[in-house]
Amino acid sequence: MGYRDDYFDNTPSNYGWYTCVRCGKKFRKGDVDIDHILPQKYGGGDGLDNLQCMCKHCNRSKQADLRDTVPDYLRNNTERAKKSILDLFN
Repeated sequence: MGYRDDYFDNTPSNYGWYTCVRCGKKFRKGDVDIDHILPQKYGGGDGLDNLQCMCKHCNRSKQADLRDTVPDYLRNNTERAKKSILDLFN
């Protein structure tokens, strides 16, 4: 099982639709890429903390750009941390 499967297994969809973190458009699972926030080229791993959903166009546009790495990482992991905390109390 690869990082793409890990992402989809651990990220809920909206009735089979996933939202691109860049453009905000909604896509089906087969039409999105799972992007490495810190690109693999720079040592980014396959852990859920380094993965985000992007449409193919936005992901191709980003390539190995590091400009949005910190904001993307914080946004992605803040939501995961909130979920983990809420799960503790449910």
